[in-house]
Amino acid sequence: MVFLLSILGCSQDFGLAGVQKPQDTPEDEDTAVEPIVDTAEETDSAAPPDEEETADTEVPPEDTAEETPDTDVPDDPPPADDCTDTADLVYVLSRDDSTLYTFDPDALAFTSLGRVSCGTSETPGSMAVSRDGVAYVRYADNSVYALDLATMRCSATSYADRRFDSFGMGYATDSSDTWRDQLYVANATSVGILDPSTWTITPLGRMASQSELTGNADGELWAILPLESPAELVKLDTTTGATVETIRMPGFPDPGDIDTFAFATWSGDFYVFVREYGMGSSTDVIKVTRMGGMTTVLEDVGFDVVGAGVSTCAPG
Repeated sequence: MVFLLSILGCSQDFGLAGVQKPQDTPEDEDTAVEPIVDTAEETDSAAPPDEEETADTEVPPEDTAEETPDTDVPDDPPPADDCTDTADLVYVLSRDDSTLYTFDPDALAFTSLGRVSCGTSETPGSMAVSRDGVAYVRYADNSVYALDLATMRCSATSYADRRFDSFGMGYATDSSDTWRDQLYVANATSVGILDPSTWTITPLGRMASQSELTGNADGELWAILPLESPAELVKLDTTTGATVETIRMPGFPDPGDIDTFAFATWSGDFYVFVREYGMGSSTDVIKVTRMGGMTTVLEDVGFDVVGAGVSTCAPG
């Protein structure tokens, strides 16, 4: 996810981060047999007993209980190679040389994966990462490219909806009970779902102001609104786009001071990558907790982050 403000503060560009119950077991049927009453008259006691009378007349009950399914096996299991091509870390993209890095929030360390070359002279503006190892990068002209994270090969997509421009991107699962996720997009006015199989957008709802998205494996979709006063993180309903939770961030950098901006969630916390204007300044990393606490965990990392993405393989 990313957020860019021009030096005049009039235009913005942003970057990211975009598929059981056990059944009740019925009680056994009552199949007990009434005891057989022998009403025959007495006969010669020396006579051998009738064979039928000495037969075992107890009828075992039928086992009519339905088989209980194994609740440890999901109805919709993920593919065998699910998440094998994607790190469970945050990916970030630099502005000046388009280098892709992983960011480890535990170690507070970046690792370079190499330069991204998509054959365009445009500046990257947003990024989302899928579970199958593809990073989608939006550029300043609103073209979208697919980057294979294993090979670093980049190819153009057929996305061409210029009406929905300057958007940020982020994946979130459909719920906490499934691996299937959706690629969400949002800009200054709207939020929707972008389908990578057709590259069409399904609108969901309205946004209050310029936004950027991130999501997780718990079915949560979050947006950051840096132009609000104070800046906000908002949890969105994934079917309507409506705000269901708000984290306010007083003391966040003033919008007029922000040069580049990106955003991702990892293991219950949020990591904001922000560069403020100034000679020799580069991106700082700010950690934001669910309670709204903010801590600058890294200063001047040495490059300017314009996109951040995290797949739903990462811890929620």
